[in-house]
Amino acid sequence: MRKGKELAGITLLTCSIVSSGFSAAQADPTPSPSPSASADTYKSAQEQFKRERDAYMQVLRERDFKMRVINMNFKTAVDKATSDARFAMLNALTPEQKNAIAAARRNAIAQAITLRDSAILALGPIPAPPVKPEKYGHEKSELKVESKMDQKGKQKR
Repeated sequence: MRKGKELAGITLLTCSIVSSGFSAAQADPTPSPSPSASADTYKSAQEQFKRERDAYMQVLRERDFKMRVINMNFKTAVDKATSDARFAMLNALTPEQKNAIAAARRNAIAQAITLRDSAILALGPIPAPPVKPEKYGHEKSELKVESKMDQKGKQKR
């Protein structure tokens, strides 16, 4: 029983020392920005984000249009190679002629693939989307959400 009291005393002393050390470290207040300055900064950041987002969406639309053109050209090239091969097969009589026609078709399709891949690489990588600015004072909004959640649990009278 005596060991339990000593252990409780040591634990209490350790906790008080640790908590006083943490409270001293937490005593340095960080200056918070004034509400009007942070609101103006947020508004300007939000407007900048909207401009960047509009430019980003325009770049994506242009890239999508270019990709459609590239894919349309690729499909046209493959369809042409296939139709040429079919037409040539109608006149082919020997196995060597048929093999040559099939090889020409495969080569035309391989060339179309190479052209498509190089055109896609020429577009470059997909641009990164702009980053939405964080609103200052988000702690208040979290408190509102928590209070709304608390109210949902209460029964109506």
